[in-house]
Amino acid sequence: MRLLKRLLFLLIPYSLLRIGFYFYHHDIYRHFELFEILASFLIGIRFDIAAICLINIPIILLSLIPSTKPSFLKFERLLFTFINTCGFIVSIDDYELFLFMGKRLSYDFFAITDDILVQLPQVFLYYWYLPIIALVMSAGVYLFDKKYFRIQSLGFKTINAWVGGILLLGLSFVGIRGGLQHKSINVQAAFVQGKNELGHLVLNTPYHFLRTLKNKKMERLTFFKSDEEARNVLLNDRGHNFYPDSAKINIVLVILESFSLEYSEQGHTPFLNELKEKSLFFEKHLANGRRSIEVLPSLLCGLPSMIEEPISKSIYQGNRFNCMPEYLKGLGYTNYFFHAGSRGTMGFESYTLSKGFDRYFSKEDYPGKGDYDGTWGIYDGPYLQYVGKKIGEMTEPFLAGVFTLSSHQPYSIPENLKDRFSKGTLEIHESIGYTDFALREFFELVQNEPWFDRTLFIITSDHTQKLESKKFQNLVGQYRVPLLLYAPGLKLPAHLDRVTQHSDIPHTILDMVGIKHHDLPLTGRSLFDESKGLALNFAGGTTYFMVRDESVVSLNKEGQQRIFQYDWKSGDMTSGGNSDETLLKAYLQYFINGLINNNLSR
Repeated sequence: MRLLKRLLFLLIPYSLLRIGFYFYHHDIYRHFELFEILASFLIGIRFDIAAICLINIPIILLSLIPSTKPSFLKFERLLFTFINTCGFIVSIDDYELFLFMGKRLSYDFFAITDDILVQLPQVFLYYWYLPIIALVMSAGVYLFDKKYFRIQSLGFKTINAWVGGILLLGLSFVGIRGGLQHKSINVQAAFVQGKNELGHLVLNTPYHFLRTLKNKKMERLTFFKSDEEARNVLLNDRGHNFYPDSAKINIVLVILESFSLEYSEQGHTPFLNELKEKSLFFEKHLANGRRSIEVLPSLLCGLPSMIEEPISKSIYQGNRFNCMPEYLKGLGYTNYFFHAGSRGTMGFESYTLSKGFDRYFSKEDYPGKGDYDGTWGIYDGPYLQYVGKKIGEMTEPFLAGVFTLSSHQPYSIPENLKDRFSKGTLEIHESIGYTDFALREFFELVQNEPWFDRTLFIITSDHTQKLESKKFQNLVGQYRVPLLLYAPGLKLPAHLDRVTQHSDIPHTILDMVGIKHHDLPLTGRSLFDESKGLALNFAGGTTYFMVRDESVVSLNKEGQQRIFQYDWKSGDMTSGGNSDETLLKAYLQYFINGLINNNLSR
C-alpha cells in the first residue's frame, strides 16, 4: 500500500507540470474553449499514470524485496527521488524545446543536428531556471515522501509482501497499457480531440520520450545541398490542377481489405468491374504500403510508407501533419469513420479522431451480436448496410470513411452465403467475391437516397494479399490495387492514363472541393494535376522505388540507384542499368528530413 500511495501521489506533480506547460504556451492555448482544455487535462491523467508506472519500474521491482533495513529504505527513497527528478527535469526543459520541435521530446531530437552536444551547454546556461524549478519540485517530493510514506511497522510477513508486490506489478502493467482495452495506448491516442495542440497538452514528456525510445531514428539525407533545393525539385515537377467544378460535395471513401487488382482482372469482383465502366478508373494505381496500418496516413494525409515502421507507430507519430479531413472539417463537413473491427484495432480510432474525424464507429457500436464473424468483427454484408443507414443520418456535406474486413484471413463468409461465390484458386478468392457482393448491396441501398447524386465515391484497397500471376508477382505488381472515382451526379473525365498512388487521394479530394492552397506533403498530388503521375514505395524495408510511366527507379540503402523498364501488361521488368535521375532522391530527402525536422506540413 505504501508504494501504491507514493505512485498515486505523483499524479499531483504531473498535473502541475501540465498546468505549467499550458501557461508556458498560453499563446497557443488561449484560442481553445475551456471545456477542450479541461478535457485534455482529464485524458492526460491516463498518460500520467502510464508514465509514472514506466519510470518507476525499478522501484516497483525493489518493492518485491521484503526488507525493512534502514539502509535499504534510504537507498530506495533516494532512487525513487532520482528517477522522478529525471522525469521532472525533462518535462520542464521540454517547455522550451517544444517551441523548437513542435512536439514533445523524443529520441530523434539528438539526430536533428550534428553539433547538438556542442550546443547543449549554452542551451542549459540560457534556460538555467527550468531545471532549477524541477529540482525544487523534487526536493518537495523527497520531503513529503520521507514524512508521510514511511513504513509504520517493521513486523510484516514475507508472504504478504510478495503477494502485495505481485498485485502491484499487475496494476502497474495495466497502468502502462492505459487500461484493460484490446490494445495498449500509444502516443497517437493522445490526439483523439482532433487538434494537434491539444494532443501535446494531453501528453507528458516522459511518456512520449520512453514510448518513442524503442523506435528507430532516421539519418538525415544529403543528396542535395539543402532541403529547400530538394523541395524545389519537387515543385518544378508539378503542374496546375485542372478539375473545373469545385463544390462542397459529399465524399465516401471505401477501403476494401486486401483487394489486389489481380482479383478484378480474374473476374472475382463482378460488381466492381461493372462499376468501373461508370467510373473514372485508374488502372496504374499503387498502394503506398503492404499493411493495413499503413493505409490511413497515405489516404488521409498524403504520407507514403517510406520508413521501416508505420508512421502512426514511429517516433514521428507526434509530428504535426496537416490532413485532408481537418481541411474538410474547416469547411463545415461532418466526418465519420466506420470499421467493423474491435475498438482499438491497429490504432485506427485514435488515428482518425486525431486527423479530423468527428466520430469513429467500431464493432462495439454495431447493434446486435449475430453478425459477428467470430474473429475480426462484423461481416461486410450487414455492416455495409448499417453504414449506409448511418451515412443517411449525417449532416451534409460529409466525409464518410469505410474500411471492410471480411476479405482478411481467415476469409470468413456467413453460413447462408457459403458456396455462392467462386472459390477460385486461392483461399482469399471466395471472400473477395463476398465483399464485392456486399458492396453491390450497399449501392443498391443508397442509390435512391437524396444525397447520392451529390456524392463522390472513392473506392480502393489498403494493400494486396495473395497473388498468383506473373503480371502481379513482381516489385510493382504486388502494390497494384483498384482505384475508382464514381460520381453519379458529377462530371468527371472519361479516362486518365497515368500512374497514381494512395497519397494522391487527399490532394484530389481537396482539389475537388475547391481548396487549392493547402499544406499537405508534396509526396502526393491531385489526380487532376496536369503533370505526370508517379508512385513511391519502400519494398521490404530495403529498397526505395519510384514508378513513373513505364519506368521504375530504385535506390537501395547502399546508395546504388538503378532504372528499369516496366511492362504494365505482362509485369516484365527489364534492367536499364545505373541511373543518375534525381527525382527519387529529392522525394526521399524532402520526406525523411521533413519527418526529422517536423516540417512536412508548414
